[in-house]
Amino acid sequence: MIGLSSGKGQQSSILAVQSVFDIELIGRPEGEGERLFNWGCLTLGHFREEFQAPLYDWAPGDYTAHWLESAERLIAGGPVAVFLTHMMGPDAAYYVGWPAWREGDRIWVQERLFLREQLNGTFDPENPEVHAGPRRELSPEGQRISQWQVGIHDLAAFVQRRRQPSVRT
Repeated sequence: MIGLSSGKGQQSSILAVQSVFDIELIGRPEGEGERLFNWGCLTLGHFREEFQAPLYDWAPGDYTAHWLESAERLIAGGPVAVFLTHMMGPDAAYYVGWPAWREGDRIWVQERLFLREQLNGTFDPENPEVHAGPRRELSPEGQRISQWQVGIHDLAAFVQRRRQPSVRT
């Protein structure tokens, strides 16, 4: 499945207000202790994925800062970035993220479960890209990997929206 952003010259009131790329935490934290989490949502065109972001090791601001840094890395020309959505301590059995590969002005995004036992070295949340590898379209079992495509301009719009100071009335 591939979600494409609108092209130049296309006008639609729905597309004008819909974010082609967005990732955010929604609402207030839920749970307690090691089970404290925040709901989040990733938007890639018409695709929306809700997730639970644990707040055991990272606070909401850590996720937000990480997502902005990941988007900015791709905008600056980086070949790959990972948008982490499930970060536990450095010894966690797994991490969940969305690797994004830049190919020209297009960004290809896939969901990925990073299992500690399959990583080449310790998982570093400051540099999760080292575990992303090249973009693949088929799994080792020969199955198609779901992926979505957005434009680099969609990431730039995301950064601009998130970096704007909020208007308070």
